[in-house]
Amino acid sequence: MNFGEDLSLQVMLAHKSYHQFLLKCFKDIDVYQHLQVIMLLNRIGGRCTQKELCTNLQVEKSYMTSIIEALIQKGYVFSDVNFKDRRSKMISLTTKAAELAQTVTSQMEMFTESMGEHLTWQEKHNCIRALKLVNENFKNATAEVSPTLNKVYHT
Repeated sequence: MNFGEDLSLQVMLAHKSYHQFLLKCFKDIDVYQHLQVIMLLNRIGGRCTQKELCTNLQVEKSYMTSIIEALIQKGYVFSDVNFKDRRSKMISLTTKAAELAQTVTSQMEMFTESMGEHLTWQEKHNCIRALKLVNENFKNATAEVSPTLNKVYHT
């Protein structure tokens, strides 16, 4: 197996294990599938624009709109006018969502401790740094490959 295949396999397995853990811990939460939106909002202070959510989570605006509507209906966020740019909406966490985020954060801290039990701080840091670099390289490679493929398949 070459580096790319091995990396892909290990990332996929880590992703699967991570989501199995989340499902086990948070299966009773009625917004499990939208937990990343709540956690991101919590991480950046509890309030941001819908566009920032889309950008940070790499989600299309139309899909984010339906997620936000579901979270509003369940009482986890509210939406109001962005006074800096009236064309956009500010999305804010409710107290209910902030409490949920705190619970999730404490559970994730326990998970992180057990996950990294046999890793040094430096190994953890290097792993994250390496994955960020790989993701950036993929973005750059995708930008370079797309025009080339378009020329090949559309000529």
